[in-house]
Amino acid sequence: MALLLWLIWPILVLAVDQSKFRTCEQTSFCRRFRAYTKEVSTQQAALPSPVHSASEVLVEGHKVSAKIVHRYGESAQLEPLTLQLQFFRSQQSCGVVRFTLEHEPSTGRSSVVRRSVVEPAGPLEPDEVVAATVEGGTTFTSKSGACAVLLRHQPFQLEIFRDGLLLQTFNARHFLNYELPRHGRATESPRPVGPPLDAADLDPRFLWEESFDQFVDRRPGPTGRGFDVSFAESMALVGLAEHATSLHLGKFQEPYRLYNLDVFEYEVDVPMALYGAIPFVTCVQRSGASGLLALNPSEGFVQVDASNATESWWIFETGPLELYFFLGPSVTDVLQQYHTVTGLPRMPPLAALGKHQSRWNYITPEDVMEVSRNFDRHGIPLDFLWLDLEHTHGKRYFTWDPKHFPLPEVETMLDSLNRTHRKLVTIIDPHLFANDSNYTVANLFKEKKLVVQKPSGEDFHGFCWPGPSVYPDFCSPEARAEWAKLFDFKAYPGRPAELYTWNDMNEPSVFDGPEITLPKDTRHHCGDEILEHREVHNLYGFWVQEASVQGHLLRQPEQRPFVLTRSFFAGSHRHGAAWTGDNMANWRHLERSVPMLLSLSLCGLSLAGADVAGFMGDPDLELFVRWHQLGIWYPFYRAHAHLTSKRREPWIFGTTVLEKVRSAVLTRYRLLPMWYTLAAEWALLGLPMIRPIWYHDLQDTQAFQHADSHFFVGDALLVRAPETGKSVKLYLPGNSSWYDFWDPSSIRPSGSYKEPLHKHHVPVFVRSGHCLVQRWRPRRSSGAMEGDPYTVVCYGQPATGRVYIDDGRSHEYQKGAYIFDEITLDFNALRGTASTLDKTKRAASAPSVERRIERLVLLGMTKIPKQITKGEETLDFSIDSQPERTSAVDLTVRKPGLSFGSSWSIHFH
Repeated sequence: MALLLWLIWPILVLAVDQSKFRTCEQTSFCRRFRAYTKEVSTQQAALPSPVHSASEVLVEGHKVSAKIVHRYGESAQLEPLTLQLQFFRSQQSCGVVRFTLEHEPSTGRSSVVRRSVVEPAGPLEPDEVVAATVEGGTTFTSKSGACAVLLRHQPFQLEIFRDGLLLQTFNARHFLNYELPRHGRATESPRPVGPPLDAADLDPRFLWEESFDQFVDRRPGPTGRGFDVSFAESMALVGLAEHATSLHLGKFQEPYRLYNLDVFEYEVDVPMALYGAIPFVTCVQRSGASGLLALNPSEGFVQVDASNATESWWIFETGPLELYFFLGPSVTDVLQQYHTVTGLPRMPPLAALGKHQSRWNYITPEDVMEVSRNFDRHGIPLDFLWLDLEHTHGKRYFTWDPKHFPLPEVETMLDSLNRTHRKLVTIIDPHLFANDSNYTVANLFKEKKLVVQKPSGEDFHGFCWPGPSVYPDFCSPEARAEWAKLFDFKAYPGRPAELYTWNDMNEPSVFDGPEITLPKDTRHHCGDEILEHREVHNLYGFWVQEASVQGHLLRQPEQRPFVLTRSFFAGSHRHGAAWTGDNMANWRHLERSVPMLLSLSLCGLSLAGADVAGFMGDPDLELFVRWHQLGIWYPFYRAHAHLTSKRREPWIFGTTVLEKVRSAVLTRYRLLPMWYTLAAEWALLGLPMIRPIWYHDLQDTQAFQHADSHFFVGDALLVRAPETGKSVKLYLPGNSSWYDFWDPSSIRPSGSYKEPLHKHHVPVFVRSGHCLVQRWRPRRSSGAMEGDPYTVVCYGQPATGRVYIDDGRSHEYQKGAYIFDEITLDFNALRGTASTLDKTKRAASAPSVERRIERLVLLGMTKIPKQITKGEETLDFSIDSQPERTSAVDLTVRKPGLSFGSSWSIHFH
């Protein structure tokens, strides 16, 4: 009975109840900062002199330092704060400015966060600056002359410029709030009359202790870090993943909350916290774009002006005040500058871009194998099958249930999947059952004192799926190393190369904890530093995924890992994939999946998806089909469902549904070369795999109105998400012609349309001027396609395209063992040119993979050639004339005798 209660815990307890999760008003550091912003705003005109001023400015190479003095702290003998600006280059150009503000000496928490997020990316390239005195301040300009920061002394303010254009202003509204240390508990007596020292001076209650939902949080006094940033000429502000809201920020009176939480059946269109927190925004401006990263993993709130998205304030509970300004000038530049600081993404194995099939739970190895066989019987490609909680022995991770998943049957299952080039993923959560003396995994962490501790130094115990559990202290490098060792096949039986990992519940989830997570006053041993959980909360899931990836690399160093996480932070893209958590099987969650995934992509985490067709509940047939038709355009495409949801394999719903889903999945596999090229450009260059409709033309202001329902896959394909009904409003942006992907004979200009919804697909269009590389032979998995040749389809004339090819699984691409070809179609020839994605311009060396081109399809040729030649050879071609298009023809060249990996050309005569 107890097991049953834990099994249905989410249904009984965790169905979302917003009263279980704090708002700004219910969070003392946010509430008092919001009061502080109002106080400062009302007193601005009356203040006799500025609250903060800058002095003792010193320039040394790429570094600028200054003292920030609190005017009204003189009587309290407050020590000044130390400001430091550091200028760095990105992509051989200026564009990154690091800002820190702290008391001296520097606290250890800054180094812990920076070691995890920034330092693994490698050393940043300094960009020397030149100082010049101006009226009221000092300007620091990069030697290139393009990037500059104006430090205004009184009042203290920073203005960020590129090419002479103002991008951002720090402390324009003078909301800077660096809460000061208190010695001894404050009373609740009224504060003295006059300007406040900081936000805590406005309200001395709850500085050391605060209660919520019967939980008491005891803390070492106020440590809030608040500030304001204004964005010049803002057209849209995006980022702050993860929230189930519109892509464009600024639609709520309540601030966006950044605090990783287990939120079951979350609501959409509210700014409450979800599973991940990336405190990074990009501002799309009339002059281009700029960005801001607040490198702070403690709880935070961000308020964005609801009228014009130009004003914002940010407040974090504690930790460092470390910001990175990214100066663009394009959205792509901002993202690449962000990756300069946080590192480039991890290149996924090719199979990870195929179809994933999951549910809670496939119940036996035979059940798994039968699902796999049914995908073959019904002609639906599949790469991954997933096992949820019930495959383990009593929710003990790194084990197999001896009754339902005995090892001999597990090995048979893995061998069966291997024969069809399929993979298995098992769930591994970071809560370890504490009450079993035979569970060696938990015992290891307890014996080595590598678990999260209470303030008293005792092991913290919380309830999760197994019952009473301990939580590994992932802030400890030793704990992460021990976790990594658990993935060795001697410790975790399985077959090499076929077992991958899913980290769930890693916010972390604590069923009987405050807001279903760890108490903030629990302790972490972070190397030489002992930190409270409040200081690193949003990094916990980051560390879990990082340690799991290291386990894969330790086990099989020659093979790329694949690890999915629910919880994440800035830099999590270096570790693997993410998904949007426990969504619901309804249309609102389908619709909100698009801006959620776009937001993640614009925060550097492109390899992400939403559970198709909703985790909780049972979708009707229309929703089920439409979600698959949309899901094939997610970078990470996984069907998943709750334990209580009915089985959803496509063949269950009859022939009509089966045919529609099969058609969608076959399209995904047909375009795998395109998806893999996008993954490589993401991993090696930092380019987002999916992009907002306005991404490629910021001057098309009408496109901004469609940002939640339309998105680009790469730079060529535009997808319009489905809705209920028989038609949708479609907008084709820019000044282009657009080919209907499903019927390339249909071409239309940019503009607005009422688009009928086809039963077999969602609206997808290809921008004229692009070539897509595809594979047209249907196979059971991506692995079964390895020997297949390629088809090149060009839409319009002229056109360009790209293709990336490697072995799909190893790290040899890092040594240059890949093909990256650029395809160019003009009015005289079609050419393929070997190129490179390596930032050092190292030449690529061709891997031992299939590279033949079996077909060229050229759509919209302006005239019929009399002859097509390759050198001295004449090639056969066929023509498909379109009666409704008198000005263009389509032609196909079969078996042209071409291969990727070397330069080639064919000519039209």
